[in-house]
Amino acid sequence: MGTGDGRFVLDQAKKFPHKLCIGLNAAADALRKSSLKTQTKSERGGVTNALFVWANVDSLPPELEGIASEITINYPWGSLLRSLVLPDLEVLRGIARLGRPGASLTLLINISVFDNPTYCQKLGLPLRKPEQLGDVLSAAYCEVGIEVKHTRLLGQNVPYRTTWGQKLTQGSGRRQTLVLDAIIR
Repeated sequence: MGTGDGRFVLDQAKKFPHKLCIGLNAAADALRKSSLKTQTKSERGGVTNALFVWANVDSLPPELEGIASEITINYPWGSLLRSLVLPDLEVLRGIARLGRPGASLTLLINISVFDNPTYCQKLGLPLRKPEQLGDVLSAAYCEVGIEVKHTRLLGQNVPYRTTWGQKLTQGSGRRQTLVLDAIIR
């Protein structure tokens, strides 16, 4: 979710050719280049097991309900970030509906944004300390059938390569990432 330029989805599709990798993003323009790769021959960098869907987190396609065995949200921003950290229970229910029972949910949030009250206000985010965020999210996520297994703070070395994540963690002073690992019930 929040696929951005689609690089993560394409990388996962190449790494796991037996899996269907689906990227969801609210901005269609961001998906255009990567979605063309799904129609390109593999010798030229194309993949046949990736799909890109233009959808907003507030209105996820019902055709995708129960399809996911893994859900990854890397460095959400804007309305997706706001929905995940407020948290918006309806949005969380929609995300939970994407996963089949037992599906994993991995969420990477750049928490440096919470160091800047003006920026939090601009994005409509609550002012929270990083150490409070995991507990607040765990309780709310549980209400919608998402069981948080653990949260941890990472420095610069993050588990997934994404264009946006690299800009946030390496191209600026925003280096702390909250990793939330959960299971869909």
